[in-house]
Amino acid sequence: DAKLVQRSSESQMEEEPTGPEQGGLGLAAPATGAASLPLVEGPPQEGGTGVAIGGLNLAEVVRASMDRCVRIFVAGDRSHCGKTTISLAILGGLEKAGVPPSKLAYIKPATQCEAPDLLGKWCASKGVVCVCGKSAPLVFYSGFTREFLNGNAGTSASWMGAISAAVDRVAMGKSVVLVDGVGFPGVGSCVGISNAEVARAARAPVLLVGKCAVGEAIDSYSLNAQFFSSQGVPVLGGVFNRGQTSGFYHWRDCAPHIRGFFAARRPRELVLGIVPELPALDGARERIGGMDDRESLALAEANIDHAASHLDLAAIYLAAAADPWNRIGGGNSLGSPALGPLTSVPMAAATATASHPNAKAPNGRKRTREEIEAGAKAIGARGG
Repeated sequence: DAKLVQRSSESQMEEEPTGPEQGGLGLAAPATGAASLPLVEGPPQEGGTGVAIGGLNLAEVVRASMDRCVRIFVAGDRSHCGKTTISLAILGGLEKAGVPPSKLAYIKPATQCEAPDLLGKWCASKGVVCVCGKSAPLVFYSGFTREFLNGNAGTSASWMGAISAAVDRVAMGKSVVLVDGVGFPGVGSCVGISNAEVARAARAPVLLVGKCAVGEAIDSYSLNAQFFSSQGVPVLGGVFNRGQTSGFYHWRDCAPHIRGFFAARRPRELVLGIVPELPALDGARERIGGMDDRESLALAEANIDHAASHLDLAAIYLAAAADPWNRIGGGNSLGSPALGPLTSVPMAAATATASHPNAKAPNGRKRTREEIEAGAKAIGARGG
């Protein structure tokens, strides 16, 4: 791995990096300061991305470190910012570059949504291990938070143990694992299971996805990156998604300002993609349930081709691989780090297990999730 990074560094004196928005799947690393990883275009493989790192193809770089797993936590600055869209593009881009699907995995360990999505369908069609939706270790169903705070739905430690174990299981034998966050970074804080705590338990450095603009995008990135950093979680950089394709906020006009900010103020972090909107994806979340497999997989491939062409896949992989959390222990079988004070959320004593614990009914019988959820919705609950 050190030799690969060294070769990448040596190429900086020979090649002038090109921004990924200029075309191609994951081209050169953005010039964002000392932490930038200089990359060069390489000859495309048949059906591949043509990404090269210091003269090496992306798939070759991944194959060269097959003995360990690189974990990446994909966080968002808000709900529905495109975390799953970007996760699908990363997985699909790596697969198109020649990384075997058997070496890829995806897990969304805590979720608010159990509906099917494009990523799940794509993973199933390719044989990529995917843990999400109803199979997620923790679901923030309606009524969960109050039951938890009343001491009837497990403990922070029990849930974090289940999440950590699930991430470790999917990481076994994999080269790249994406750990998808839920909502904005602070979601889950009230039960001691925020995105920062999940990322730390998973030992996965953060790729932060947010809106593409200028002031709002930069301010939001700074706020949310600081949330992770303040809790000891490394941040690799940002992907600025759903950029407008016309008008004052055209993504091409926003790009130099975003890159300039990173170069001047956050030189140790990277601009890892600036992705314009894809109209075909508008409302896709709501339409997936009515799609047949052929239609949903075609849309998933369109998602991959579009978003991956504006992501710096090589820089994402190398930045994550170079992070100490992925260098120490190899990522495949490394246990979770101690959580320390992050789990010190006041709560009543709870004895439920970590597998969707239930509250007790007045007669002492444990209430089912369905009973808790129905009761919460009946009095106006909208989420967990």
